[in-house]
Amino acid sequence: MKKLLLVSLLVIGLAALALSQGAAPAPGAQRGAAGGGRGMPQAAPATGPIADLANAGIDALNKNDAAYFEKVLSADVVWFDEDGHSIAGKDRVLGFMKRGLLTGTKKVAITGLRVGDNWAGYAYTIDGGPQQRKGTQTVVYKKVGNDWQVTMVHGAVSAAGHMGN
Repeated sequence: MKKLLLVSLLVIGLAALALSQGAAPAPGAQRGAAGGGRGMPQAAPATGPIADLANAGIDALNKNDAAYFEKVLSADVVWFDEDGHSIAGKDRVLGFMKRGLLTGTKKVAITGLRVGDNWAGYAYTIDGGPQQRKGTQTVVYKKVGNDWQVTMVHGAVSAAGHMGN
């Protein structure tokens, strides 16, 4: 479970990664998160403040920058993984990250970044450690004064990511 949560705590930067359900792919559409989801054509690169937040979170993970997450996590942040486990509260989420995800050497990369008014979603790959991990992540932000804070994260490891493929 620690590995699952570690991978799930990939990025704070989290609840509306919209994938069409059961739709046939459009002609010429790519499949998978990098291609914009099932049946959806590849989206233009995401830009704007939410895309900047998602990319800053990935950069901070790659630098083991706990101070960044101390700043951006809301007091009431909740992290969910794909099988119902959750961590609630800034101190608990940050403490878990400091014991695992914000240590050692790794390279986290994202593809297929999609953003909304207050959320970002993407596919991730973590290289480093005993095996490569892959999955998807959705991060929800809330505006507090002039700043954005992470209020909810949903991270899911792909089945291949569980098996190290």
